[in-house]
Amino acid sequence: MKTVKLFATLRDLAGAKTLDIPFERGSVRDLVRAIGEVCPPIAAKMLDEQGQLNGVVHILVNGRNVEWLQGMDTSIEADDDLILIPPAAGG
Repeated sequence: MKTVKLFATLRDLAGAKTLDIPFERGSVRDLVRAIGEVCPPIAAKMLDEQGQLNGVVHILVNGRNVEWLQGMDTSIEADDDLILIPPAAGG
């Protein structure tokens, strides 16, 4: 079981500050699939029509955005810290 920290509007979608998902290690692709089993509304916000990350939800592994790592192929280990956060805007 892996705990994923949620922020901002994602907390509203999940109804909690964290998601406990049946996932230990694998790729970001595996993580998104596992999130879809626990909280489909969050998973639906993460992917475009081609099943690629769309930037609506940032996935951070140990504080690093997977977009700057290997994207959907980024490896996740059992002790990695996972955060989901929507992009921030302001002005």
